[in-house]
This record gives sequence, structure tokens and C-alpha cells, in this order.
Amino acid sequence: MNNQNEQSKVSTQVFNGVELSIIKGSKDVFISYKRENAEYVARLFAELKEHDIDAWFDLNELHQDVGKEYTERIHKGIDNSEYFLLIYTKEVEESDFIIKEELGHAVEKKKTILFYPKDDIEINKSKLKDYVGKIQWLDTEATAIHQHDTQESIVDEKRMEELSALINEKHGKSAFEDQSLFLIRIALQRLLGRITVFGNYKKLCGTGTNEFFNHEQFNICVINKGLFVDVPGRYRDKLEKLKFFRKDKVQEVEQHLDKMKPEKDELMQQFKQFLVCQDKYRLSNIHEQLKEYLDVDKYKSIKLPELQEFNVESFIYIVSEMVACTFIADLEAGKTMFNGAELGVYSITDTRTPNSEEHCVDMQLYYSDYFTFKCMTEMYHILCSIDEKPFIINKTQDIRPLAPFLCSLGLGGFLAAYINGKPSLMWTKRSGNISSGDIWHFSYDETVSLLMDGTKDSENRLIVDENGNVHIDINNILFRALKEEVGVTQAKVEKYCHGLFEVGIIKSERLEIELISQAVLHLQDNPTPQEQIKEMHDSANDSYLEIAKVQFFSLRNRNELIGHLLTPESYAIYTRMQDRLVDNVGRNVKLGSNILLEDGSFVDDGVKIGDNCRIHRNVYIGKNVKIGNNVKIQNNNSIYEGVTLDNGVFIGTNVSFINDRYPRSILRDGRQVGSGDWEMEETKVCHGASIGAGAVIMCGVTIGKWAMVAAGSVVLEDVPDGAMVAGNPAKIIKQGIKY
Repeated sequence: MNNQNEQSKVSTQVFNGVELSIIKGSKDVFISYKRENAEYVARLFAELKEHDIDAWFDLNELHQDVGKEYTERIHKGIDNSEYFLLIYTKEVEESDFIIKEELGHAVEKKKTILFYPKDDIEINKSKLKDYVGKIQWLDTEATAIHQHDTQESIVDEKRMEELSALINEKHGKSAFEDQSLFLIRIALQRLLGRITVFGNYKKLCGTGTNEFFNHEQFNICVINKGLFVDVPGRYRDKLEKLKFFRKDKVQEVEQHLDKMKPEKDELMQQFKQFLVCQDKYRLSNIHEQLKEYLDVDKYKSIKLPELQEFNVESFIYIVSEMVACTFIADLEAGKTMFNGAELGVYSITDTRTPNSEEHCVDMQLYYSDYFTFKCMTEMYHILCSIDEKPFIINKTQDIRPLAPFLCSLGLGGFLAAYINGKPSLMWTKRSGNISSGDIWHFSYDETVSLLMDGTKDSENRLIVDENGNVHIDINNILFRALKEEVGVTQAKVEKYCHGLFEVGIIKSERLEIELISQAVLHLQDNPTPQEQIKEMHDSANDSYLEIAKVQFFSLRNRNELIGHLLTPESYAIYTRMQDRLVDNVGRNVKLGSNILLEDGSFVDDGVKIGDNCRIHRNVYIGKNVKIGNNVKIQNNNSIYEGVTLDNGVFIGTNVSFINDRYPRSILRDGRQVGSGDWEMEETKVCHGASIGAGAVIMCGVTIGKWAMVAAGSVVLEDVPDGAMVAGNPAKIIKQGIKY
């Protein structure tokens, strides 16, 4: 909501617990209804407000006499709303005011009329029959069963309700008390282009557009500290039989930990101190909340101590029992999981190098395991349902106090594919077998692994440095994630368009640090891009476990995402990708930051372009061309292979660069000229030089620093530094120019 709208609210009123504003100013939708349905519309208003849809609904108007002033105010409300929504009930038929002064005025003003029939309507007998061609009917519960997209949205919404209930019980009050509220809201979201996201994601540090962290800028190491919550003894045998402790997966880690003997007390003591320092996390509050959480069948074997016997150790132990029971239930239901090693985030230090805007990031990790991760996540749920405020993270300095809750580190990102010159992002709907399941997400998402991502020696042993640290290989995480989840090998990924570029914090049903990356590939025309990705995806090791559905959505058409429930990190990075990827580029193109590439232009394979370049309409840049920083290329140019433009070069409109001195279409024997039948001569335009509109530049010449070629000139020979040339053929008309 903009500041103007905020300032327009002069007072508020409360109706059935819903705060309603007395409104002036523009709104997303004007709600037309009869006063008998005010309670229903108040709930609809709350549902729309929860999802950032600004509705015109002023309850006070219902208690005023219908007169000129009232009618004018209603008309103004309709005029200042983008959409007009009529909630039809049988009472509407009895209201000439609604039909004539509200609906009639909206039609006159050419508003989009949305019509929700809360009651059945016989349109041929209704007073609305004259407007039937002007209204857009919304899905009802009866008609929604025939709409695949709406049904998928309903499934997503129910999943969001389940996840919300994990961390805040009040969020469990859902639109599904009356599904019509949700159906109206999702229709408005689609029309307004609003995206549905569960949870929050915040960027903590990152690089600029088209830039990636390198190994010198981003250092990840595992320090010799650990956090472990023991599996309760009385559940170990059951979990052992269900193969929760898979020796083939943990033996090497256990050997490493036996050798390192990480310090285990600091992080556990830090967690206990965290509870003590938060007033709302008093043991009595935690004890009361545990009663609610334990009131389910799978926890019936767990006994909660009386309050006088309850302490922090009791809290940790009860939660470990809850997690053990959950694992047993999931394993018995056929889900795949085991107690693998995890790496938690101990601290993140983000600094800038001297005289540079580049980020230098040091990330320290600690040892943990999957069981501990789930225990800390469950404690996060319980504590958040009491008070969420202590878990606010806005910057890297906020990480250290919450380190015990961050005992897993993920790397995710988008695989982008160029389809007909336009970038599309591969979205995946996560499997119900995993955390954040049944939600649309990145193309790939992997947990950082000590064994698979730690640097190793020639004998495949983890390298431990003199400080007892193990370093993590950034590129290894990325390409492992691509191979295991998507089936894309490193050889298929664009050379200059992959890497880690951001670090953020996810706060949804879990609290987790995520390393954000991207990878780009170009697909062939045949078979279809979807078929090519399916073939790669089917070969991926983990795809059948973690991904239920794969879909390419255009980067430029956000409406394709409307109605899908998205993870917060995926939507945030989707918005970043708008600036990181440009249309109409070939393979292995290296683009600098802050580049303008206007419509109708194409950058061919192997081109390198520096920072702050402006490439205007209908420009073709040929294969392997090199362009420096701060270059400006005006409309209608072809910069062919063999041309190099140094920093600060200006190219006017309709300049012709030639790269073949003796061009032919065919040879004397009738064959078409191929790549080996002609000789390319290189052309160089040096630092700061300018070439005027309509000039022709013969191949093999060099245009010197700060030289200037007049409009329409034909350049057949080298141009000295600082010289101005003009004519056909071009001759020097001035030396040592100062502009």
C-alpha cells in the first residue's frame, strides 16, 4: 500500500474483531453487497487484507441514509477502485440502489465487473440479466471442481494452512471455514498479479547483477565445534529396525568426528542461555505449550512431567521424544530418511575489500546431524508459537546468537534455460516426502555435506588445516545439486553464467541459512525443452525422492506464477533473476553489471561485454566479439566477429563493420562459401574513440584512442590516436582533438 493510501485513512472501526478503515483514496477492489451480508464481507475483507489486497469496505456507510452525499461517496469509491466485486445474494435483487447506483455506475465507468453468486441465481429472471454481458463470473465451490488450476491452488492453500499451524496456532484459522472466501481471494490475486508465498526470506549479503562469489571472496569452513541432541534410548531399537541409523551413510563421518573430537558444550549452553534471556520463554509458558503439541496420537507414549519437575533439560528430552516418534511414524508410512550428518551455521562475517564494493564473506560451520536438526526445528516451532520476535534476523551479525537453531545449511537456485531467445526458469514442486513439501520451489536444493563438499586430498581424504578446520568447495555443492536433483552435468552449463551470488535466511516452518546460486543452459530446438529437461531429470539420483513436478515458467511473465504456493526464497530470487538474465543472448556470453540491452538486439555465442554498457535497439553483436566497459552502441548496428571495442567507445547509428575483405556468397565451382573459405581480419576501436552515424569501417584497421570518425565516412586505413577523419575514403581533418 502506498503512502498516499496510508495517509488517506482518517479513522478505523472494528466489526466482529476485524479492524476496518474509513477510507478515502484508491483501492484494489470495491466490494458491493447488502447489509444483511456484512458479517460475511467482513471476513472476506480480513482474508483479502491478510494477502495484501486493499478493499473498499466502509461499514459506517451501511448506517447512513441513502442520499446525494452517500451516493456521491459510493461513486467515488467505485471510481477509485481497480475492480468492482458484487457479492450476489437474494437480497441484492431487492436493492435498486445496488443494481443501478453501484453496478450501473461501475459499468458506465467501464470497470471490470467481478460477480460472485453466494446464493443461487436464475439469471433470466434476475434484474441483472441486462448486465450479463458485462460481468465476469468467479468460480464457486460447485464450479471449481472442474478447474484444474483452481483445484491445485486449493491443495496449495491447505498445505500453507498446515505449515502455518506449525509455528503459530492463530494462523490455523483459515479461509476454508468458507471456501468461497479463498476462491474470491485467489481470483483477485490472479487479476492483480499478486503471488502467494508462505514464510519469509531475507537477503543477508550478495553480489551485484551478473556477478558471482569466487573462492577468494567466499570462504566456508567447518570449525571444530558441534551440537548434538541424543536419540532417546527407549526409541533407539525401533529406529534401528527401521534403518534410521544407516552405517554406510554415517560410518565415515563418525570416524572423522572420533578423530576431531569437536567441542560440544558451547552451542548447547548457548541454547539454554537463549531461553533464560527471553521473558516469554518461561518454563511455565513452554510447559503449557507442550501440552497442546503432545495432544496427538503419535505422541501418546510421551509423558510430560509436572510443572514443578519441568526444566530446560526436560524440554530438550521431551522434544527429542517427539522427533523420535515422528520419525517412527514416517518410516512406518514408507518415507525415506536416515540420521545423516549435517553442518550448522556458527557465524557469518561479511566485509568489503579496501577500495572495492565486492563482498568478502567468511562462513563458519559446525558439526551436527539430522536428528538434531529436526529437534531444533521442533523447538523453533514451539517457541515461535509463544513469541516469534526473538527469531528476527536482519543482518549477518544476528546469526551468531541463533546459531543453535541453524544446524543445517542449504544451497539452492534456479536453472535457467533460453527458449527461443527468452529466458525461462525451471520451477519444481517439492515432494511431500521432504520439508516444505507440496510447495513450488527452486530448480534444485541440496544440503551442504561434509563428506561430499569438503576439500579432499589425492587419496579422497578430508583435508584438515592447521587450525582444525575443513574447507568447503563452493562449486562442488552447486554441480552436485544440479547433477543429483536435475540431472544436469557441468559440461552443459554456461561457462560464465553459473555460481553462488547470495546468502539469505529462510523463516517459514523452519529457520535456515540458504546459499543462493544459478546456472544457465541453452536447449536445442528439438526435442522440446520440456522433453530435454525430463530426460535429464529422470536420470537424476534424487529427483524421484524430492521433486513431484517440473515446470518451465517464463522469466518475464509473472502471471504464470499466480495461484501457485511458492517458497519465500524462490520468489525472492525469481525477482532477482529479472536483472541477472537478459533476453536474446547466445552460449557462454559473459555480461558485466548494469547493462542495457534493448529490444531487437542479439548477443551471439562467446561474446564478452564489460560493465555499464548501453546497447540500444536492433543491434547484432557477432560471435566472440569483445566489448569493454562504458561502451554505447546506438540503434541498427552489426558488430561482427573479429571486432573489439575498448572501454568508453561510442558507436553511432547504422555503422557498418566489415570483417571479410573479399566477401562472396558462392565459390567459382558453385559451392556456398563455408567457414574455411574466407579470411577474417580483426578490427579494433581503441579507448574513448567515437564513430559517427552511417560510417563504414573496413576490416583490419585500428581506430586509435580518443579518435573520431565523422558521420558517413569510409575508413580504409588506421586512424591515429586523437585524430578526426572524414570523407570517402576518410582523411585526417584534425589532430589532437580535445572533445
